[in-house]
Amino acid sequence: MSENPSGSSRTLKQLNRERQNFFKPGECHKYITIEIDPGILGDACGSQLMQELSQADFRCEMKQQIVPMIITWTRRIPQEEPEAENFLLYIMQGQDMLDSIKGKEFMGRIESLRGLFPTQSVVLMIYGLKDCFRKSTRDVSRFDIEMVLVEAQILHNCNHRLLESPADLAATVIQFCKSIAEGPFKKGEIEKALTEDCYFSNNSKDNVKIQNGVGYSRLWQEHLIKFPHVTLEVAQAISTEYPMPHLLMDALQTSADPENLLTNIPVRRSGGPLATQRKVGQELSKKIHKLYTTENPEEIL
Repeated sequence: MSENPSGSSRTLKQLNRERQNFFKPGECHKYITIEIDPGILGDACGSQLMQELSQADFRCEMKQQIVPMIITWTRRIPQEEPEAENFLLYIMQGQDMLDSIKGKEFMGRIESLRGLFPTQSVVLMIYGLKDCFRKSTRDVSRFDIEMVLVEAQILHNCNHRLLESPADLAATVIQFCKSIAEGPFKKGEIEKALTEDCYFSNNSKDNVKIQNGVGYSRLWQEHLIKFPHVTLEVAQAISTEYPMPHLLMDALQTSADPENLLTNIPVRRSGGPLATQRKVGQELSKKIHKLYTTENPEEIL
């Protein structure tokens, strides 16, 4: 008995649609597991962090990490192998940072971390540094702190976030969780927008959709409306005279008086027997001329 190619194709498409649902906002966080080193629970930030993550409905798991005080993520899609996300947070108290800088150990720790996770995007989460620095004996200066953070970022691609309290830390970790969970969906949307033929299409109702050559006229009018005090009637009048931008640009280049090219174009204010007319006017004509002919990017219209 022969196989049904169309049925197989429908099944594959259905599976792909179901898989895409796992990445959509509102659903994707259900398939993300936050792997937290047990050392974080014993830290001052541990209890509040776990409480906030629980309230945000994220799945957490205690995992003995290679390096203490780090947080990683794993995406677990049904019927697929778990996939580790390419992000890592390294939690550090402000006093711990000051002590490691004083003991000339800070950069060694960053280098060691980078050696163990060479492909991960690493963010150093430092909390309470401002308060600890205020209370310290100033064995470490503000300049010392800035230097090691800049060095860590430039030499080891290790970014950092300075946070005031455990509450700030918990809120920032949740932001990372949401961003990582929604990452594949947002990346897919960007790739879709770049590969589709509808370059001006978007989910926003205010954007103009270009499809099969339809929509250029409206897009041209929407562009003209961006000028201050330009109404739809004025935009329609200009687009009727010059249906495409390149036609207007050609006319500006060949006109004997390009600044006043649009000045006398009539604008109908309303329909019917009581309709009135006015003109585009000299001021707007000069602004449009300047926009399309100036070579100075700092030019003020």
